[in-house]
Amino acid sequence: MKVDIKHVQKTTGLIRKTTHHGVSVNVAFSTEELAIIRERHLEGDIVLERGYSSDLSQSQIEKRENRGIGSALFKACVSGFDSMDTNLTVTKLMKGEDVFFLGRPIEAREYEAQLKEGLVNLKGWIEGNAELETETASFEL
Repeated sequence: MKVDIKHVQKTTGLIRKTTHHGVSVNVAFSTEELAIIRERHLEGDIVLERGYSSDLSQSQIEKRENRGIGSALFKACVSGFDSMDTNLTVTKLMKGEDVFFLGRPIEAREYEAQLKEGLVNLKGWIEGNAELETETASFEL
C-alpha cells in the first residue's frame, strides 16, 4: 500500500473570499491487498469518521441532508452508495484521490495525523484479514 498525502488550498466566494486548507490522500493498493479487500468485503469499512468539508456552504449541507428518497437513490446508483456518506471509506480510497477541506491550517495538520493513524490501522486490518494459518497449535494450560 503506497500512500501519497499532500496539502492543497482552495478559495471560495466572490466578495468574501475564504481560503480552505485541504488534505489530499491517494492510496495505491497492491494486487494482493485489493484481492483481500474484495474477498473479505472490506470496501464499506470506515477508515476515518469525519463531517462535512469546509468548502460546502450551509445551504449545500442542508440540501444534502434533506434530499428526498428518489434523488438519494439516483445519487447512490450513479455515484455509488459511498457518495452519500461523509466518512472516509475503503471504497473512496480505491476510487482515487480524496480531498477533504478544513477551515484552518492547524485543523488540516490534525486531520493529517488522524488520517495517517487510520491508514496504519487499515493496513493492519487488511493484513489481519489475509489467510489463516493452517497449522494447528497445541498447548497445555
